[in-house]
Amino acid sequence: CEKLAEIIWQNRQQIRRAEHLCQQLPIPGPVEEMLSELNGTITDIISALVTSTFIIEKQPPQVLKTQTKFAATVRLLVGGKLNVHMNPPQVKATIISEQQAKALLKNESTRNESSGEILNNCCVMEYHQATGTLSAHFRNMSLKRIKRSDRRGAESVTEEKFTILFESQFSVGGNELVFQVKTLSLPVVVIVHGSQDNNATATVLWDNAFAEPGRVPFAVPDKVQWPQLCEALNMKFKAEVQSSRGLTKENLVFLAQKLFNSTSSHLEDYSSTTVSWSQFNRENLPGRNYTFWQWFDGVMEVLKKHLKPHWNDGAILGFVNKQQAHDLLINKPDGTFLLRFSDSEIGGITIAWKFDSSERMFWNLMPFTTRDFSIRSLADRLGDLSYLIYVFPDRPKDEVFSKYYTPVLCESTPAKAVDGYVKPQIKQVVPEFVNASGDSAPGGATYMDQAPSPAVCSQPHYNMYTQNPDPVLDPEGDFDLDDTMDVARHVEELLRRPVDSQWIPHAQS
Repeated sequence: CEKLAEIIWQNRQQIRRAEHLCQQLPIPGPVEEMLSELNGTITDIISALVTSTFIIEKQPPQVLKTQTKFAATVRLLVGGKLNVHMNPPQVKATIISEQQAKALLKNESTRNESSGEILNNCCVMEYHQATGTLSAHFRNMSLKRIKRSDRRGAESVTEEKFTILFESQFSVGGNELVFQVKTLSLPVVVIVHGSQDNNATATVLWDNAFAEPGRVPFAVPDKVQWPQLCEALNMKFKAEVQSSRGLTKENLVFLAQKLFNSTSSHLEDYSSTTVSWSQFNRENLPGRNYTFWQWFDGVMEVLKKHLKPHWNDGAILGFVNKQQAHDLLINKPDGTFLLRFSDSEIGGITIAWKFDSSERMFWNLMPFTTRDFSIRSLADRLGDLSYLIYVFPDRPKDEVFSKYYTPVLCESTPAKAVDGYVKPQIKQVVPEFVNASGDSAPGGATYMDQAPSPAVCSQPHYNMYTQNPDPVLDPEGDFDLDDTMDVARHVEELLRRPVDSQWIPHAQS
């Protein structure tokens, strides 16, 4: 761009010199008209180049929370060659609605209206000598307030899109040409509370994945093909979890079954099926109080925060339902288990294992969530359950998880008291699998409980305080009423005595 700008600007300068020569030395023929036409054409070209190279180098967050700082960077790609930095221009940022963005692109007057107030929204462009770039860095912007438009039908506030308009004005060639430049950010969704984040992210994902080039702001299709959504979900999953292990064909079949309430296990059966925005994140899944996206977002959240190493290791099967888990385990030896994402709880992961007893063959532990893993990790919880032996299909549990176990206290390494306190430990226990002697004894309903870890060695009892004799108590520790009454009478007698005159201060003359 800079080389092109330099060539165009040199051409314009040559045309201007030719015009000047024509004025001094008239030339027969329509030369003046031709030069004037060339000058207009070259000016239009350079104007188009300048306005199209005013870009956003670093986009603002697409989910914007009010009263929260955010950053953005805009850059003029041809600023260095045109010497714009000799008189650095100022850039202003304004948030506008979808309707205002449409009017702006149609060159309709919006009367400088905005849809909110952004603090620290002005910044002077800086020239970086080493790189030759001219840019403005907005480092501490904050959306103070937002003005929402009237919503249509079932549309929620997290479906409403805004954009940030960056605009500036500068001159080149010694004020010979003056340019007004504008550029729009990617669509943003404004929230006021963290609980709105997942729904806002769904709006952004749908827009980023399915927006067509040259669209009217910010039109997106209401329905897309399932394979298109699969591609978008897989890209989002790998980016969010920061993992090279994406969604497999089997994972996508499971997601299709969940979304369409279907039993088909062939991905090809869904190739021509369409998914609407309402199915994606407006209507709840059958029999649930959450949408498809909310469930999927919960899976990504728990993996990202607590389970990424185990997902990368292939230790989490994840996308299977309860019946599928039982079908996978039925021919495996006792103690084989798998980890799957809960159907009933957003962001939950549960353990399903085989242990043939008189009561049942398959067991399912109450789902763990982010809150549980902030108390005790998945690896430690699995390490607590000695009857879980093999990770499906046949990998020894300790081989997979031992490197993630937290070292525990034992007799050889006694607990050290800190400030007089001994730190306790938490251990996961399934009561139905532990009897009085600590041996496995399955039976009854399955649930999770927490108890002090037996890995902590028993500590001797110490007297925390010295036993000083109390004069009010007799040697056996009983209360002596007679002695107490004697003390009371003595105190009463002292109180009745007149005050000695030597303690009365003399009056000042």
